[in-house]
Amino acid sequence: MTSKEMLLRYRDAKREANEMELKITQLRLKYAAPSAIKYSDMPSSHDSNHDLSDYAAKLEKLTDMMVERYKRCIGIEIDIEMRLDRMAPDHPQGQIFREILRHRYLTITDKGQLNPWEEVAAQVGYSDRRVKSLHGIALLYFPTD
Repeated sequence: MTSKEMLLRYRDAKREANEMELKITQLRLKYAAPSAIKYSDMPSSHDSNHDLSDYAAKLEKLTDMMVERYKRCIGIEIDIEMRLDRMAPDHPQGQIFREILRHRYLTITDKGQLNPWEEVAAQVGYSDRRVKSLHGIALLYFPTD
């Protein structure tokens, strides 16, 4: 696995967790929103207890899955942070390498995207072009073992 692939694991895990959270919200809205009254001259029965127990079971299962995905996110984030701590300790630009990778890969936008280069540059105080150049070098120093 390359350095970049290893760093992108966090983004992917975060997206999966966010998607699960969205499914839970959709399920809650489906059962919380009033449904239209259906008029029919045919007799029928509607077991609302069954619907509620199905809802509760689905909600519990999705919530458990979401928690597991967030745990996975945290595990990946800790792994990346530990690798960043070991990264290029004797290199004169080691600290800036760590900051660039941290701001780029561990700050995920609301839409599940990596932090834009402009934001990373503003956070570390360099130009976009310089940040991209240092990023390429930083990936070479990121430990993948």
